[in-house]
Amino acid sequence: MRLLLFFIMTSAVIRAAAQEFSPLQADSLRHELTNASDNYTRVKTLIHLAEYHIWKKGEFAINLDSANTCLTEADRLNRTVRSTELAGHQLLMKGFMLTEEGKRKEGQVAVMQSIPLLQKSNSQRLLGLAYFELQAFYDYSDSCQRRERIRITGLAVKAFHQAGEKALEGWALTTLGDLHSIQEEYAVSNGYLLQALAIYDAIGHKKTQDAYELLGRNCNNQGDYRRAFEYALLALKAAKATSDSSMQMATINNLLGSLYRNAGRAEISIAYYQEGLTIALQHNDGPNALLMAYVLGRTYLDLHQPRKAIEVLDAIPRGLLDSSNARVKALMGMVYMEGYYARKQSKKAYKYAAVLEKLIAENTLTAEWVNRACIALVRYHLNEHDIAKARLYLDKCMTVSLLPNSPEWVSRYDISYKVDSAEGNYRAAFHALLKYKTQDDLLHNDVKTRQFQQLDVEYETSKKVDSISLLTQKTNLQATNLRQARLIRNITMIGIVLTLAVIGLLYRQYKLKQRNNKTMAIKNEHLEHLVNEKEWLLQEVNHRVKNNLQTIVSLLELQSDSLSGDAHFALQTSQNRIYATSLLYQKLYRTENVSSVNMKVYITELVQHLQDALGSSTSVTVTLDIAPIELDVSQGVPLGLIINEIITNSFKYAFDETISYPEIVVTFAIEQGVASLVIKDNGVGFSDDGKDSFGTGLKLVKGLTGNIKGEATIISDNGTFIKIMFLPKGSPASEMQSSASSGMFSFETQTLY
Repeated sequence: MRLLLFFIMTSAVIRAAAQEFSPLQADSLRHELTNASDNYTRVKTLIHLAEYHIWKKGEFAINLDSANTCLTEADRLNRTVRSTELAGHQLLMKGFMLTEEGKRKEGQVAVMQSIPLLQKSNSQRLLGLAYFELQAFYDYSDSCQRRERIRITGLAVKAFHQAGEKALEGWALTTLGDLHSIQEEYAVSNGYLLQALAIYDAIGHKKTQDAYELLGRNCNNQGDYRRAFEYALLALKAAKATSDSSMQMATINNLLGSLYRNAGRAEISIAYYQEGLTIALQHNDGPNALLMAYVLGRTYLDLHQPRKAIEVLDAIPRGLLDSSNARVKALMGMVYMEGYYARKQSKKAYKYAAVLEKLIAENTLTAEWVNRACIALVRYHLNEHDIAKARLYLDKCMTVSLLPNSPEWVSRYDISYKVDSAEGNYRAAFHALLKYKTQDDLLHNDVKTRQFQQLDVEYETSKKVDSISLLTQKTNLQATNLRQARLIRNITMIGIVLTLAVIGLLYRQYKLKQRNNKTMAIKNEHLEHLVNEKEWLLQEVNHRVKNNLQTIVSLLELQSDSLSGDAHFALQTSQNRIYATSLLYQKLYRTENVSSVNMKVYITELVQHLQDALGSSTSVTVTLDIAPIELDVSQGVPLGLIINEIITNSFKYAFDETISYPEIVVTFAIEQGVASLVIKDNGVGFSDDGKDSFGTGLKLVKGLTGNIKGEATIISDNGTFIKIMFLPKGSPASEMQSSASSGMFSFETQTLY
C-alpha cells in the first residue's frame, strides 16, 4: 500500500505540473506552427505539441511516436536558435517520453542533461519539474537512494517556491513528507505535510486528500489514533469533494478500515475494506486488489466467518494476478490456509501451508510479509499439534525487525504465549501473556476507544447533517422541477397552437406555389416553343442567304470564264469575297447554334478554298494554328473577309522567283480575353509600286477592322506581317466597353523597307 500511495502522488504531481492540452488547443498549436514566422516560436510550439502527445490518453505507442517526431524536429531547429531554455525544456520532455516508454535509464540521462541548461536559463518552474522527475528514478526502498531522493525533492521545492508555483510547491512538500514518513521520521514528515496544507489553503486548492492521508498514517504509526482518525476522515471528505475516483480512494478506505479494525470495530472496517477492494477492481489493479482482499479476508477470519473470507479471494479475477509473484502466493496462501482449516477442509489447508513454507525457505518475501506468514504458520501448526514446527516458525518470526508497539509486534507475544503453553513452559508462557496484555491494553486502552467513539459520533452526526442538507436540496429541487414542468407544459401548449398555425400557413403557401408552378410551366413551354421556332427561322434564313450567295458566286464564275487578265482576277477576287461570307452562313445553318460559328473549322475551310483557287500557279505552303473559338456572326463575317483579302494579296503579290520556299502562316487565338489574328508570309514585302496595287485591299482591311472595333498592325520586313486584335463579343472586357465609342482600338500601320 505504501508503494501504491507513493506512485499515486508522484504521477499526480507530474501530470498536474505538465501543461496538458485539449485537442482544440492542440489544433491551435498546429496552426501556430504552420504560420510561425521564426524558428524560436516553432521550437516552443513543437515542445508543447510533444507535451500534448506524451500526456494524451488513448493509443499509447502512436502518441509517443508523435511526441518523438516533435522533439526531434525541435532539437534540429534549436541548433540555429541556440536557446538554452528551449534546449533544457526539450530534453526534459524527452526524459518524460522515454520514461513513459519504459526506458528509465535513457529517461534519467535526458532529465539530468536538462538540469544544467535550465539552471543557466533561470527557468525555475521547468527546473523544479526536472528535479521532481529526477528524484523518481531513485529507489525509495533503499536508504541511501532515499536520502538522495529527499535531497533532490528539496531542490524541487525550492525551485517551485522561487517560480511562485504554489500548487507544485505543495505537491513537492507532500512528497517530502511521504519520504520522511518512510524513514519513520514522523515529526519531520508532519511538518512538511502541514506546510503543504497551509499553501493549499492559501491558494484555495481543494485536492488535499494525499496530505491528509499521509498525516493520518503518521499519527496512526505514532499511536495518536484520534488525530489519525480525524485526518483519515478529512482525506475522505476532500476526495469526495473533488470527485476523486482514482486508486487513492482505495488507500484512504484501507486506512480507515485499519483504524476501525485496530479499535476493535471490525464490523465497520469491513465496509471500508470492501469499498477499497471495489475501487481496485474497477481500476483492474490486481496487486492492490489482492492486498485489499487480504485485509478484508483477515477481518472476516477474526469475525469467524471463513466462508466469506474465501469468497473474497475467489471473487478476484485470476487474470489480474501474477501467479508467479511471491507476495501474491503469500497473501492468498495465508487467507486460504486459515479459511479452509476453519471450515475443516484440512487437505486444502495443508496445500497452502506447504506453499507458505516454501516461500519462507526460498527467502523471497519482504520482512513484513515473512512476519505475517510465520505467524499464520505458527497458528496452523499449533492447531495441527505440530509443536516443533510451530516453534520453528515462531523463532523465524522473532528475527524479523518490526516497529515497537505496532499491532504486528504485539501479536507476536500472543502467539509466543500459545507456543510456550503447548511446550509446557508455563513460566515463559506467563511472561509472554503478561507482555501481550500490557501492550494490547496500551494499544486498545479505554481512552483511545473513547476517542474513536467520540470521532465516530462526530462523523455520524456530520453525515446526518449532510443528509438533512441533501434532503432540503432535494425538496427545493423537486419544487423547482415542478415549476419548470408547469412552465414547460404551458410552453408546449402554446408551441402546439403555433405549430398548427404555421402548418396551416405552410399548406396554403404550398397550394399557392403549386398553382404558380403550373402557370410558369405553361409559360415556359410556350417560350420554349417560340425559341425553337426562332432558331428554325434563323437556320432557314441562313440557309437562304447561303444559297443566294452561292448563286451569285456561280454567276460571277460564268462571267469570269469569258474574261482574262486583270478583269478575270477582279471577278475572281469578288467571287472569293462572296464565298467567304457564304461559307460562314453554311456553317451556321448546319449547326444547332445559329448565332455563332466555330472559327477553327471556318478558317480552315476558307483558307483551303483560297489555296485551291489561287495557289495553282505557285507552290505556296499554308500553315494554320487556329484555336477552336466560337465567334459571333457579326464578327465572323468581317474576320473572314479580312482573311480573304490578306491571303489573296499574298498569293498575288508576295512571291516571285526569288522566294525558294513560299509560306503563309495563319494564327488565331484568345489571350487574356483579347482575340488575336496573325497572318504572315515570307515574301518580298511591300514596295513603292506594290503599295498602289494593294491599296484597295488595305483599305478594306482597315474598314473591316474598324467594324469589329479592333486594332490592325501591318509590318513589311522580309515579308508581310499583319496582326488584327479585337475583343470578342460576350467577353467581360467587351461588355465593359459596350457603352464606349466605336473607336476603342487605334489603327496602326507600319511599312518597313
